[in-house]
Amino acid sequence: MSSIDALLNNNKNPDHAMLEQALSRFASHPLFDQPDSFYCDSPYLRPVRPQDLREFNFDSVLALAELKQPSHLMAQRLLLNIYEQDLIFLPQQKKLHLEEFNAFYDEGLRGAGAAIRPMLERHVFGWLDSEVSVSGNWDVDTFKGYADEVLDRVARTPSALLDCIGNSRNPANAARFFLIQCAGDFLSEASAMARNVLGNFGPAQSELFKILIDEYGYGVAQKKHSVIFESLLAECGLNPAVHYYWQFYTATSLALINYFHYVSANHRHFFRYLGALFYTEASLALVTRAQAQAMRIAFGDTVDTLYFDEHAHIDVHHGKMAFEQLIRPVVLRYGNQVLPDIIRGFEEFRLLQDVADAELFAHVAWHDELSQWRPGPPPALPAGARSHPFHECRDDLSVTHVHGATELFAVDKGTLRLVCSPFTELNLSAGQHVVIPQGLLHGSVITSDHCSYTVTSLE
Repeated sequence: MSSIDALLNNNKNPDHAMLEQALSRFASHPLFDQPDSFYCDSPYLRPVRPQDLREFNFDSVLALAELKQPSHLMAQRLLLNIYEQDLIFLPQQKKLHLEEFNAFYDEGLRGAGAAIRPMLERHVFGWLDSEVSVSGNWDVDTFKGYADEVLDRVARTPSALLDCIGNSRNPANAARFFLIQCAGDFLSEASAMARNVLGNFGPAQSELFKILIDEYGYGVAQKKHSVIFESLLAECGLNPAVHYYWQFYTATSLALINYFHYVSANHRHFFRYLGALFYTEASLALVTRAQAQAMRIAFGDTVDTLYFDEHAHIDVHHGKMAFEQLIRPVVLRYGNQVLPDIIRGFEEFRLLQDVADAELFAHVAWHDELSQWRPGPPPALPAGARSHPFHECRDDLSVTHVHGATELFAVDKGTLRLVCSPFTELNLSAGQHVVIPQGLLHGSVITSDHCSYTVTSLE
């Protein structure tokens, strides 16, 4: 067992206490602690609810069925903060707070993040080892044939996103919530890719760099993909500042961003990265047409869909490049021994994308349901239902979070505002309640001098 394995798996190891201290130090940093708003107008303010740390065991590996648990959301938030300390962020709409800038990139904070990163990665991505297996005899052509079949199915499958937005009670808000899930990645697009272009690995290195510089607009700022996406956000009535909607990223949309950092920051996963890159570039060429159509359904001709149109064009080329100029020559040079990891990356990101889509659709469906909310009698409680009372004061804000079970949220005294998205809020007063499904984001802010409410498990 390696020293890292011992650190992660042996609670009696004295280093375990150091790991817990590093976790507390990182998560409880003022930048990540209690905010005064649901919106983050600084790229360095990223709340994670450190008060919940004692409830979670990050030493464990989550199963696929457990991704709605609150530890998944917190770990993904922590990981993105850790990974993005390697990136440069400067505010574009606001003035620079140099103290926040220095604090975010502080060496002590970076050290604490580096110490806990392997544990968090194992907690949120370890389940992929049991869900994705690669066996049999593969060569580069059999993989290409398999990938073509997968991508052909993607091309022929009607767009679930198009259905979700088109059938929503409020297509514009459904589309905005989708764009928010994209924003965590698209506003710093290809940053994880940039981790992989250093070093020396022959002609494939230059081919990867060609894809990277495409993403960055060949040095022309207005053609940079993230800049085009900023324009789309603004046209759709959203704030284009980096992580302005931090509290409304779902756990699985964070997982899509973090997976590419995970397989890029640790270069022993380089071949997995190539497979995931191939899948995302080749599939985006197929799905972005529907994404552009979804924007037109939601907003008509008032928005320019250039961001999605550009990807529908360029990612046809990128998908071919990823296979023919990256994967094929790498396999021919280094042998079929690298194919299992390439295939694993292809399959892992495909699965993560499916899981993220399902979570997005569940949120939109719930937001639609809440738009029709009316006061009514509470549901019957199961025998032995566990209840937790809370007592808070005016302006107390609960950072968005999820529950590990479906729960009844009932106000006993006073008033509060339940916030489920930037566009979905409920004002609840004494005697009123709402059912909060397992794993769906919500927060609250107290709107009376004092408020008491009770959360009861319905499972």
